[in-house]
Parts: sequence; structure tokens; C-alpha cells
Amino acid sequence: MGAGKVLGAIVGLGVGLLIGHPLAIILLAAAGGFAGHHFFDEQHAAFTDPEVLADFGPPLPRSFDEHPGDPEAPQPSRREEPYEELARDICALFIEVAHADGDVRREEVREVRNYFESVLGYGPESLRVVRGHLKEFLARPPDLDAAARACGEQLPSAERYRLLDTLFELALVDGDLQRSEREALRRAARGLGISEEDEQAIAVQHLGEADDHYAVLGLTPDATDADVKKAFRRLAAEYHPDKVSHLGRQAAEQAARRFQEVRDAYEEIRRLRGL
Repeated sequence: MGAGKVLGAIVGLGVGLLIGHPLAIILLAAAGGFAGHHFFDEQHAAFTDPEVLADFGPPLPRSFDEHPGDPEAPQPSRREEPYEELARDICALFIEVAHADGDVRREEVREVRNYFESVLGYGPESLRVVRGHLKEFLARPPDLDAAARACGEQLPSAERYRLLDTLFELALVDGDLQRSEREALRRAARGLGISEEDEQAIAVQHLGEADDHYAVLGLTPDATDADVKKAFRRLAAEYHPDKVSHLGRQAAEQAARRFQEVRDAYEEIRRLRGL
């Protein structure tokens, strides 16, 4: 029985005793147990799906988990990894972006392993430490903004751009970029200290330029999200059929076609950018 269920049952029993009715005692104790299980045990349940972390191999020996601050306990080699707090913050970023569209998938976790292994040069022992961080954040989601700021403060400029590039790769590993993923990437970029223009340049590398769609709006692919929305609103108002209905049928039909072109271009850019 989970701690929440026990605590809930005790609270419910106490309320029932105050009421004094035997049936109330039974019902409130049961209800309290159920509520405690739902709101505490389930919300704080440990992550148990081993397949998601399978690419990282088995977990660390118990001595690593139980005595993380004990200098006498065996510790993983630090020669291949940056400071552990930085590694932990990087893991937090990866998990938050991966989780933005729902469940974290094994393919996404594989991208995390590739980053630590290929970019940071982690060996098997250090990767198992990363596995522990990922498991922690899968059970209790981290604060994306705080993690991004911490990475931005510790990583040099080139590494911050490389990290954001990898976050885009992770977000796209399971298909099209979702709006929730795009928002998570924006927040990550802001925390990393990457400008909107530079973030958009990285996005274009992964999502494609779609030059024709931008041209319809009178823009180029490096336009900001605000520029895209502003151009769409202006052109949609300019070419709305109601604006030229007094000029006759032909003018209204031309405006309708142009309005549809503008709308289609905007919708495609929205899809590409996850707006």
C-alpha cells in the first residue's frame, strides 16, 4: 500500500470519528484512501518502463544510488564528463522537450545517448550516471526554464548552439514537429541565451525553408514568428473578399483566390514552425 493511500485513509478515518456515525467512518476512510492513492501515490510513482532506457544498459550498482555523496562509495569516472550538475541540467532539457508531445519514446532517449556519447565523449560508466538522471526526470518532470538557464550559464556559445540543434533532432525523431514541442524548443533557446533569429536559422535547417510560402507573405525564411503573424493579418485584411465586393464579381473572385493563397501559405508556415 502506498504512503498516500495510508495517509488518506487515516485522514478519512479521523473525519469519520468526528462525525461519529459507524457508516461515515467506513466510507470516509475508504474515500480518503482512494484520494490519497490517486493524488499522491500515482503522481509520485517511480518510472517503471525499462524499455525506454534500454539503450543505456543496466542501472548503476546500488552503492551509486544510495550513497551519492559518500566519498568512500564507488564513483563513476569524471574524466569523460563535464560537471555532473551540468549533465543533470542537460538531461532535464532533453526530457522536457521529449515529453512535450506526450510520452517519452525509446527513439528520443537514444538521441540523448548519442549526444552524450558522440558530442561529449561519455563512456559506458558515465552513461549509466546519465541514465540515473533520465530516470529521475521521467518520474518527476524537471523545470525546463531553470535547466535551460543553467546550461546557458555554463556552456560556451558553440556548445549552446550544438545543444539546441540536438534538441531539434530529438523533437523530430518521431515525425512532424508538434506545437507543444516547438514551444518547448523556444523556451529552451531563450534560456540558453540564443536569439530568436539564430533559433529560427537552426529551425530552418531542420524544417526546410519553404521559400515559396514565405514569398506569398512577402517574407524570407529568416522572418520571426511575430513577422509572420503580422504579415498574415495585414494581407488577410487586404485581400478579404468582403473588402472588394463592391467592385464587382471579377474583383471579388480574384481577391478570394489571393486570400486563399495567403491563408494556405500561412498555414504551411505554421505547420513547419509549430505555431
